[in-house]
Amino acid sequence: MNNAICNRNIRILNIYTICINALMLLPILLPYYRDYLGLSFHEFLMIESVFAFMIVILDVPTGWLADNWGRKNTLILGAFTFALGIFMIAQASGFWTAALAEVILGAGTSLMNGANSAMLYDSLLLADRQSEYRKREGFRFALQLYSCAAASVVGGYLYTVSPTLPALLQVGIILGAAILGFWFIEPPRHKKTVEGHPVKDILRTIRYITHGHKEIAGLVLLMMLIFSTTKICMWSIQIYLKELGVAESWNGWTISALMLAGGLCGHLGHKIWPSLYGRHALYALGSLLTLSLIGAGVGISWLGLASLSIEAFVFGVGMPRAQEAINNLAESGMRATILSSASLATSLGFIPMSQLIGWMTDHYGIGSGLLAHAGLIATLGLFAYWLVERNAKHGYATAISTTTGT
Repeated sequence: MNNAICNRNIRILNIYTICINALMLLPILLPYYRDYLGLSFHEFLMIESVFAFMIVILDVPTGWLADNWGRKNTLILGAFTFALGIFMIAQASGFWTAALAEVILGAGTSLMNGANSAMLYDSLLLADRQSEYRKREGFRFALQLYSCAAASVVGGYLYTVSPTLPALLQVGIILGAAILGFWFIEPPRHKKTVEGHPVKDILRTIRYITHGHKEIAGLVLLMMLIFSTTKICMWSIQIYLKELGVAESWNGWTISALMLAGGLCGHLGHKIWPSLYGRHALYALGSLLTLSLIGAGVGISWLGLASLSIEAFVFGVGMPRAQEAINNLAESGMRATILSSASLATSLGFIPMSQLIGWMTDHYGIGSGLLAHAGLIATLGLFAYWLVERNAKHGYATAISTTTGT
Protein backbone atom coordinates (compact mmCIF):
# COMPACT_ATOMS: atom_id res chain seq x y z
CA MET A 1 0.00 0.00 0.00
CA ASN A 2 2.77 2.44 0.95
CA ASN A 3 4.64 1.59 -2.24
CA ALA A 4 1.52 2.31 -4.32
CA ILE A 5 1.07 5.69 -2.62
CA CYS A 6 4.73 6.51 -3.28
CA ASN A 7 4.49 5.63 -6.98
CA ARG A 8 1.25 7.59 -7.33
CA ASN A 9 2.75 10.72 -5.78
CA ILE A 10 5.89 10.46 -7.92
CA ARG A 11 3.86 10.20 -11.15
CA ILE A 12 1.65 13.14 -10.20
CA LEU A 13 4.65 15.22 -9.07
CA ASN A 14 6.44 14.64 -12.38
CA ILE A 15 3.41 15.79 -14.40
CA TYR A 16 2.91 18.70 -11.98
CA THR A 17 6.56 19.69 -12.52
CA ILE A 18 6.19 19.64 -16.31
CA CYS A 19 3.08 21.82 -16.17
CA ILE A 20 4.49 24.38 -13.72
CA ASN A 21 7.67 24.78 -15.76
CA ALA A 22 5.94 25.20 -19.13
CA LEU A 23 7.10 28.84 -19.01
CA MET A 24 5.90 30.16 -22.36
CA LEU A 25 6.36 33.71 -21.09
CA LEU A 26 10.10 33.30 -20.51
CA PRO A 27 11.35 34.22 -24.00
CA ILE A 28 8.74 36.92 -24.65
CA LEU A 29 8.32 38.61 -21.26
CA LEU A 30 10.94 41.28 -22.00
CA PRO A 31 9.53 42.30 -25.42
CA TYR A 32 6.00 42.15 -23.99
CA TYR A 33 6.86 44.57 -21.19
CA ARG A 34 8.74 46.80 -23.64
CA ASP A 35 6.33 46.89 -26.58
CA TYR A 36 2.94 46.65 -24.86
CA LEU A 37 3.57 48.24 -21.47
CA GLY A 38 6.18 50.75 -22.63
CA LEU A 39 8.77 49.71 -20.03
CA SER A 40 12.52 50.19 -20.43
CA PHE A 41 15.06 47.44 -19.77
CA HIS A 42 15.91 49.09 -16.44
CA GLU A 43 12.24 49.09 -15.42
CA PHE A 44 11.93 45.47 -16.52
CA LEU A 45 14.84 44.48 -14.29
CA MET A 46 13.33 46.49 -11.43
CA ILE A 47 10.21 44.34 -11.73
CA GLU A 48 12.33 41.18 -11.82
CA SER A 49 14.03 42.43 -8.67
CA VAL A 50 10.61 42.58 -7.01
CA PHE A 51 10.21 38.89 -7.85
CA ALA A 52 13.67 38.10 -6.41
CA PHE A 53 12.88 40.06 -3.24
CA MET A 54 9.65 38.11 -2.73
CA ILE A 55 11.57 34.84 -2.98
CA VAL A 56 14.02 36.06 -0.35
CA ILE A 57 11.41 37.11 2.22
CA LEU A 58 8.95 34.26 1.67
CA ASP A 59 11.16 31.18 1.34
CA VAL A 60 11.32 30.55 5.11
CA PRO A 61 7.64 31.30 5.93
CA THR A 62 6.35 29.16 3.05
CA GLY A 63 8.65 26.32 4.10
CA TRP A 64 7.10 26.51 7.58
CA LEU A 65 3.63 26.47 5.98
CA ALA A 66 4.46 23.33 4.00
CA ASP A 67 5.69 21.62 7.17
CA ASN A 68 2.61 22.50 9.19
CA TRP A 69 -0.26 22.75 6.67
CA GLY A 70 0.89 19.93 4.41
CA ARG A 71 2.87 19.48 1.19
CA LYS A 72 -0.29 18.76 -0.84
CA ASN A 73 -2.18 21.87 0.28
CA THR A 74 0.86 24.10 -0.20
CA LEU A 75 1.54 22.78 -3.72
CA ILE A 76 -2.10 23.31 -4.71
CA LEU A 77 -2.14 26.86 -3.31
CA GLY A 78 1.21 27.59 -4.94
CA ALA A 79 -0.03 26.55 -8.39
CA PHE A 80 -3.24 28.60 -8.09
CA THR A 81 -1.23 31.63 -6.89
CA PHE A 82 1.31 31.23 -9.69
CA ALA A 83 -1.48 31.00 -12.28
CA LEU A 84 -3.04 34.19 -10.88
CA GLY A 85 0.29 36.00 -11.23
CA ILE A 86 0.63 34.93 -14.88
CA PHE A 87 -2.95 36.03 -15.59
CA MET A 88 -2.26 39.42 -14.01
CA ILE A 89 0.78 39.86 -16.27
CA ALA A 90 -1.52 39.39 -19.28
CA GLN A 91 -3.84 42.06 -17.83
CA ALA A 92 -1.11 44.50 -16.72
CA SER A 93 -1.31 48.08 -17.93
CA GLY A 94 1.93 49.57 -16.66
CA PHE A 95 4.85 49.33 -14.25
CA TRP A 96 2.90 49.04 -11.00
CA THR A 97 0.39 46.45 -12.18
CA ALA A 98 3.25 44.39 -13.62
CA ALA A 99 5.15 44.71 -10.32
CA LEU A 100 2.05 43.51 -8.43
CA ALA A 101 1.84 40.53 -10.77
CA GLU A 102 5.49 39.68 -9.98
CA VAL A 103 4.72 39.90 -6.24
CA ILE A 104 2.04 37.25 -6.70
CA LEU A 105 4.35 35.18 -8.92
CA GLY A 106 7.05 35.31 -6.25
CA ALA A 107 4.55 34.16 -3.61
CA GLY A 108 3.43 31.26 -5.78
CA THR A 109 7.01 30.23 -6.55
CA SER A 110 7.97 30.32 -2.86
CA LEU A 111 4.98 28.15 -1.95
CA MET A 112 6.10 25.48 -4.42
CA ASN A 113 9.82 25.70 -3.67
CA GLY A 114 10.77 23.14 -1.06
CA ALA A 115 7.27 21.65 -0.83
CA ASN A 116 7.84 19.76 -4.09
CA SER A 117 11.13 18.20 -2.96
CA ALA A 118 9.65 17.48 0.48
CA MET A 119 6.66 15.73 -1.12
CA LEU A 120 9.05 13.51 -3.08
CA TYR A 121 11.28 12.68 -0.11
CA ASP A 122 8.43 11.99 2.31
CA SER A 123 6.69 9.79 -0.27
CA LEU A 124 9.88 7.76 -0.75
CA LEU A 125 10.40 7.58 3.00
CA LEU A 126 6.88 6.20 3.43
CA ALA A 127 7.86 3.23 1.23
CA ASP A 128 11.36 2.95 2.73
CA ARG A 129 12.85 3.97 -0.64
CA GLN A 130 14.64 7.16 0.39
CA SER A 131 17.83 5.88 -1.25
CA GLU A 132 16.17 6.70 -4.59
CA TYR A 133 15.84 10.38 -3.73
CA ARG A 134 18.92 11.69 -5.57
CA LYS A 135 17.96 9.81 -8.75
CA ARG A 136 14.29 10.86 -8.60
CA GLU A 137 15.05 14.49 -7.76
CA GLY A 138 17.66 14.63 -10.54
CA PHE A 139 15.07 13.38 -13.01
CA ARG A 140 12.57 15.95 -11.77
CA PHE A 141 15.16 18.71 -12.21
CA ALA A 142 15.73 17.51 -15.79
CA LEU A 143 11.98 17.63 -16.42
CA GLN A 144 11.99 21.30 -15.36
CA LEU A 145 14.63 22.15 -17.98
CA TYR A 146 13.05 20.06 -20.74
CA SER A 147 9.60 21.52 -20.12
CA CYS A 148 10.94 25.08 -20.03
CA ALA A 149 12.97 24.51 -23.20
CA ALA A 150 9.99 23.15 -25.16
CA ALA A 151 7.61 25.84 -23.85
CA SER A 152 10.08 28.59 -24.79
CA VAL A 153 9.95 27.56 -28.45
CA VAL A 154 6.13 27.44 -28.43
CA GLY A 155 5.85 30.75 -26.56
CA GLY A 156 8.10 32.53 -29.05
CA TYR A 157 5.83 31.59 -31.94
CA LEU A 158 2.54 32.20 -30.12
CA TYR A 159 3.73 35.73 -29.33
CA THR A 160 3.71 36.53 -33.06
CA VAL A 161 0.03 35.52 -33.14
CA SER A 162 -1.06 37.43 -30.03
CA PRO A 163 1.08 39.03 -27.27
CA THR A 164 -1.17 37.67 -24.49
CA LEU A 165 -1.74 34.19 -25.96
CA PRO A 166 1.39 32.60 -24.37
CA ALA A 167 0.36 33.88 -20.92
CA LEU A 168 -3.24 32.72 -21.21
CA LEU A 169 -2.23 29.27 -22.43
CA GLN A 170 0.31 29.02 -19.62
CA VAL A 171 -2.41 29.93 -17.10
CA GLY A 172 -4.52 27.03 -18.38
CA ILE A 173 -1.64 24.56 -18.05
CA ILE A 174 -0.78 25.73 -14.52
CA LEU A 175 -4.43 25.51 -13.43
CA GLY A 176 -4.29 21.93 -14.70
CA ALA A 177 -1.35 21.35 -12.35
CA ALA A 178 -3.29 22.87 -9.44
CA ILE A 179 -6.27 20.58 -10.08
CA LEU A 180 -3.95 17.60 -10.49
CA GLY A 181 -2.56 18.39 -7.03
CA PHE A 182 -5.83 17.26 -5.43
CA TRP A 183 -4.86 13.69 -6.39
CA PHE A 184 -1.71 13.79 -4.22
CA ILE A 185 -1.87 11.64 -1.11
CA GLU A 186 -0.32 13.52 1.80
CA PRO A 187 2.55 11.44 3.21
CA PRO A 188 3.36 11.54 6.92
CA ARG A 189 5.98 14.14 7.75
CA HIS A 190 9.20 13.05 9.42
CA LYS A 191 10.53 16.11 11.21
CA LYS A 192 14.08 16.37 12.43
CA THR A 193 14.81 17.83 15.83
CA VAL A 194 14.50 21.60 15.58
CA GLU A 195 17.51 23.37 17.00
CA GLY A 196 16.16 26.88 16.58
CA HIS A 197 14.13 29.24 14.46
CA PRO A 198 15.30 29.38 10.80
CA VAL A 199 16.06 33.10 11.06
CA LYS A 200 18.22 32.43 14.11
CA ASP A 201 20.00 29.68 12.14
CA ILE A 202 20.79 32.16 9.36
CA LEU A 203 22.05 34.78 11.85
CA ARG A 204 24.16 32.10 13.51
CA THR A 205 25.52 31.18 10.08
CA ILE A 206 26.43 34.81 9.36
CA ARG A 207 28.39 34.96 12.61
CA TYR A 208 30.02 31.64 11.74
CA ILE A 209 31.31 32.76 8.33
CA THR A 210 32.36 36.27 9.42
CA HIS A 211 34.22 35.26 12.59
CA GLY A 212 36.95 32.77 11.87
CA HIS A 213 35.53 31.37 8.61
CA LYS A 214 35.95 34.27 6.19
CA GLU A 215 37.11 31.87 3.49
CA ILE A 216 33.51 30.66 3.33
CA ALA A 217 32.30 34.28 3.25
CA GLY A 218 34.50 34.84 0.21
CA LEU A 219 33.07 31.77 -1.51
CA VAL A 220 29.51 32.96 -0.82
CA LEU A 221 30.44 36.35 -2.34
CA LEU A 222 31.86 34.58 -5.41
CA MET A 223 28.67 32.53 -5.76
CA MET A 224 26.57 35.67 -5.52
CA LEU A 225 28.61 37.42 -8.21
CA ILE A 226 28.72 34.47 -10.61
CA PHE A 227 25.17 33.17 -10.40
CA SER A 228 23.46 36.56 -10.19
CA THR A 229 25.33 37.43 -13.37
CA THR A 230 24.26 34.27 -15.21
CA LYS A 231 20.61 35.19 -14.55
CA ILE A 232 21.16 38.76 -15.72
CA CYS A 233 22.87 37.43 -18.84
CA MET A 234 19.78 35.41 -19.75
CA TRP A 235 17.70 38.59 -19.97
CA SER A 236 20.54 40.57 -21.58
CA ILE A 237 20.74 38.04 -24.41
CA GLN A 238 17.23 39.05 -25.50
CA ILE A 239 18.28 42.71 -25.72
CA TYR A 240 21.42 41.60 -27.56
CA LEU A 241 19.38 39.65 -30.13
CA LYS A 242 17.23 42.73 -30.81
CA GLU A 243 20.38 44.81 -31.38
CA LEU A 244 21.48 42.18 -33.90
CA GLY A 245 18.16 42.55 -35.70
CA VAL A 246 16.96 39.02 -34.92
CA ALA A 247 13.19 38.49 -35.05
CA GLU A 248 11.78 37.97 -31.57
CA SER A 249 10.13 34.71 -32.63
CA TRP A 250 13.69 33.32 -32.38
CA ASN A 251 13.91 34.23 -28.69
CA GLY A 252 12.20 30.96 -27.83
CA TRP A 253 14.76 28.89 -29.70
CA THR A 254 17.62 30.82 -28.09
CA ILE A 255 16.33 30.44 -24.53
CA SER A 256 15.54 26.79 -25.23
CA ALA A 257 19.08 26.18 -26.42
CA LEU A 258 20.54 27.89 -23.35
CA MET A 259 18.35 25.81 -21.02
CA LEU A 260 19.41 22.58 -22.68
CA ALA A 261 23.06 23.64 -22.74
CA GLY A 262 22.98 24.48 -19.02
CA GLY A 263 21.36 21.13 -18.23
CA LEU A 264 23.88 19.24 -20.36
CA CYS A 265 26.83 21.07 -18.77
CA GLY A 266 25.47 20.28 -15.33
CA HIS A 267 24.94 16.64 -16.25
CA LEU A 268 28.43 16.21 -17.72
CA GLY A 269 30.17 18.86 -15.62
CA HIS A 270 32.08 16.31 -13.54
CA LYS A 271 33.83 15.15 -16.74
CA ILE A 272 34.81 18.67 -17.83
CA TRP A 273 38.24 19.57 -16.44
CA PRO A 274 37.86 17.25 -13.41
CA SER A 275 41.10 18.47 -11.85
CA LEU A 276 39.60 21.96 -11.45
CA TYR A 277 37.53 22.03 -8.29
CA GLY A 278 36.94 23.96 -5.07
CA ARG A 279 37.71 27.66 -4.88
CA HIS A 280 40.00 27.50 -7.93
CA ALA A 281 37.03 26.41 -10.07
CA LEU A 282 35.12 29.50 -8.94
CA TYR A 283 38.11 31.72 -9.73
CA ALA A 284 38.35 30.26 -13.24
CA LEU A 285 34.60 30.44 -13.92
CA GLY A 286 34.34 33.98 -12.55
CA SER A 287 37.23 35.06 -14.78
CA LEU A 288 35.64 33.33 -17.78
CA LEU A 289 32.32 35.05 -17.12
CA THR A 290 34.03 38.45 -16.86
CA LEU A 291 35.85 37.87 -20.17
CA SER A 292 32.60 36.75 -21.82
CA LEU A 293 30.90 40.00 -20.76
CA ILE A 294 33.81 42.02 -22.12
CA GLY A 295 33.77 40.03 -25.37
CA ALA A 296 30.06 40.70 -25.80
CA GLY A 297 30.29 44.35 -24.77
CA VAL A 298 33.15 45.60 -26.96
CA GLY A 299 31.07 45.24 -30.11
CA ILE A 300 27.58 43.97 -30.94
CA SER A 301 28.23 40.93 -33.15
CA TRP A 302 27.41 37.26 -33.54
CA LEU A 303 30.73 36.48 -31.92
CA GLY A 304 29.67 38.67 -29.00
CA LEU A 305 26.42 36.72 -28.73
CA ALA A 306 28.38 33.47 -28.57
CA SER A 307 30.56 35.02 -25.87
CA LEU A 308 27.54 36.07 -23.83
CA SER A 309 26.03 32.58 -24.15
CA ILE A 310 28.97 31.17 -22.17
CA GLU A 311 26.80 31.92 -19.11
CA ALA A 312 25.00 28.60 -19.70
CA PHE A 313 28.31 26.73 -19.38
CA VAL A 314 29.29 28.70 -16.28
CA PHE A 315 25.96 27.99 -14.57
CA GLY A 316 25.85 24.29 -15.43
CA VAL A 317 29.46 23.54 -14.52
CA GLY A 318 29.79 26.05 -11.70
CA MET A 319 26.84 25.39 -9.40
CA PRO A 320 27.83 21.84 -8.35
CA ARG A 321 31.46 22.89 -7.83
CA ALA A 322 30.47 25.93 -5.79
CA GLN A 323 28.37 23.74 -3.51
CA GLU A 324 31.23 21.23 -3.28
CA ALA A 325 33.65 23.99 -2.25
CA ILE A 326 31.40 25.04 0.62
CA ASN A 327 30.66 21.45 1.64
CA ASN A 328 34.38 20.79 1.97
CA LEU A 329 34.86 23.74 4.34
CA ALA A 330 31.68 23.93 6.40
CA GLU A 331 30.98 21.95 9.53
CA SER A 332 28.43 19.17 9.09
CA GLY A 333 25.72 20.87 11.12
CA MET A 334 26.10 24.15 9.23
CA ARG A 335 26.25 23.01 5.59
CA ALA A 336 22.58 23.15 4.68
CA THR A 337 22.07 26.56 6.26
CA ILE A 338 25.20 27.99 4.62
CA LEU A 339 24.09 26.73 1.20
CA SER A 340 20.63 28.20 1.78
CA SER A 341 22.20 31.49 2.81
CA ALA A 342 24.31 31.45 -0.36
CA SER A 343 21.14 30.95 -2.41
CA LEU A 344 19.49 33.90 -0.66
CA ALA A 345 22.64 35.98 -1.25
CA THR A 346 22.38 35.23 -4.98
CA SER A 347 18.79 36.52 -5.08
CA LEU A 348 19.79 39.59 -3.07
CA GLY A 349 22.80 40.20 -5.30
CA PHE A 350 20.62 40.15 -8.40
CA ILE A 351 18.68 43.19 -7.19
CA PRO A 352 21.43 45.90 -7.18
CA MET A 353 23.50 44.29 -9.94
CA SER A 354 20.55 44.14 -12.33
CA GLN A 355 19.82 47.81 -11.67
CA LEU A 356 23.33 48.77 -12.76
CA ILE A 357 23.18 46.97 -16.10
CA GLY A 358 19.59 48.09 -16.63
CA TRP A 359 20.39 51.76 -16.11
CA MET A 360 23.55 51.59 -18.21
CA THR A 361 21.74 49.77 -21.01
CA ASP A 362 18.90 52.30 -21.15
CA HIS A 363 21.28 55.28 -21.23
CA TYR A 364 24.34 53.98 -23.11
CA GLY A 365 23.35 50.72 -24.83
CA ILE A 366 23.68 47.03 -24.04
CA GLY A 367 27.41 47.02 -24.85
CA SER A 368 28.17 49.62 -22.19
CA GLY A 369 25.89 47.84 -19.72
CA LEU A 370 27.77 44.58 -20.17
CA LEU A 371 31.15 46.29 -19.81
CA ALA A 372 30.04 48.07 -16.64
CA HIS A 373 28.84 44.78 -15.24
CA ALA A 374 32.15 43.13 -16.12
CA GLY A 375 33.97 45.87 -14.23
CA LEU A 376 31.76 45.42 -11.18
CA ILE A 377 32.15 41.66 -10.88
CA ALA A 378 35.88 41.90 -11.62
CA THR A 379 36.36 44.40 -8.79
CA LEU A 380 34.26 42.51 -6.27
CA GLY A 381 35.69 39.22 -7.51
CA LEU A 382 39.22 40.38 -6.77
CA PHE A 383 38.12 41.31 -3.26
CA ALA A 384 36.54 37.87 -2.81
CA TYR A 385 39.75 36.26 -4.14
CA TRP A 386 41.83 38.18 -1.59
CA LEU A 387 39.43 37.27 1.20
CA VAL A 388 39.44 33.57 0.36
CA GLU A 389 43.17 33.23 -0.25
CA ARG A 390 44.14 35.26 2.81
CA ASN A 391 42.07 33.08 5.09
CA ALA A 392 42.98 29.85 3.30
CA LYS A 393 46.67 30.58 3.86
CA HIS A 394 45.99 31.56 7.46
CA GLY A 395 44.16 28.27 8.03
CA TYR A 396 47.02 26.31 6.45
CA ALA A 397 49.62 28.13 8.56
CA THR A 398 47.56 27.47 11.70
CA ALA A 399 47.37 23.77 10.85
CA ILE A 400 51.14 23.59 10.35
CA SER A 401 51.71 25.42 13.62
CA THR A 402 49.41 23.05 15.50
CA THR A 403 51.04 19.99 13.95
CA THR A 404 54.60 21.06 14.74
CA GLY A 405 53.71 22.29 18.18
CA THR A 406 55.16 25.77 17.55
